[in-house]
Order: sequence, then C-alpha cells, then structure tokens
Amino acid sequence: MAQIGADPRLVFRSGLVGFSAMSYTQEAKTLLRAFKELGESELAKVLAGVMAPLIGCFETCPTILVPIPSNASSLRERGFNPAELIARELCRKTPGLRWVNALSRARETLDQSKLKPNERARNQNDSMIARSGTAKVLLIDDVVTTGATLLAASAELQKTGYSVAGFLTFAETERKGCTLTTQAALPADGGTSWN
Repeated sequence: MAQIGADPRLVFRSGLVGFSAMSYTQEAKTLLRAFKELGESELAKVLAGVMAPLIGCFETCPTILVPIPSNASSLRERGFNPAELIARELCRKTPGLRWVNALSRARETLDQSKLKPNERARNQNDSMIARSGTAKVLLIDDVVTTGATLLAASAELQKTGYSVAGFLTFAETERKGCTLTTQAALPADGGTSWN
C-alpha cells in the first residue's frame, strides 16, 4: 500500500459506514483519470490491491460485492464500468467473495462532480433499480464525496431485501467542500472533465 501512498480511513456518510484507501490527493486524481478516462483499465488491479485489505475491517463480513452502476452514456464512452472492474479484482484477491451487478440504472443522471452538495442527492433519487436478494453486500465505487450515490444505492438494495454492510472506495474527497476536481493532472492533458 505504501507504493502509491495509500492512507486508509473510516468514512461516515449519513449513517452509512465505509472505508476508503486514501484521500483524493493529486496522486489519486492521476490514477483515477488514467483508469477511467484514458482507458488504462488494468489499473483496476492497482486500485483493488490497496482496497482489498480493508474488506476485513467491516463488523459483518459481506458475501457479495455490488458495484455502483455507470450511466449508459458513460459505459458506451469508456467501454467498461470502473466500479465493476474494481469489484472483479477485489474478488480475485479475496477468496470466498463474489461480485454481482445487483443494481442497474433506471435513468441517466447528471455528472455529480458538477453539482452542488445539495443537488447531488436529488440527482441520484430513484436513479437505480435493484434485483431482489437477501445477501449481505458491500457497495463498491471509486470515489466517495457527499455519499449521495452510495446512499441511493444502499436504500434501493435494502428495499429489495439485501443487507448492506457498508461501502468501500478507492478515494474519499473532503465532504465539507466536495473537492472533487475535474482538472487534468497535467496542463498538457488539456484539463478535461472526468468522473
């Protein structure tokens, strides 16, 4: 974990408890931009490598990892769901765990990084549909800011019978300021928007 500067932390978002492998530093921004926007899908192994030890930190061990679903437009553009790739790699590193796409998008949502904190929950409201199930699940995503997406996913899963142990993300932004930036790591990269 030291090789990429991981700094594990306990994270609380409106009653939902989780862990993040590091804060949303410049290093995290660079890795996530390469992973999500520059097509470096193999970086899922690196991200999962620093996240995997945190699975054992949950009070109740989950049996299933549920990745946060991407919007259809993002999936078409990238060709993959970042949270799903991370979930797959986490299962490879953690015997006995499996991942399931128990959630799907009911509608397109706006880019959360461009919304104010109070707009994010409204953006995610009723945006996902869950298959029914009864397993103890852990939500997987790349970044947590206000937690609006994770909270909406948790509520939907619980409505259909799942028990949500919490969430696991690669990075956590500062909740107060929602400091998820959209600036590229290097000026030569053009400063394009991503998330």
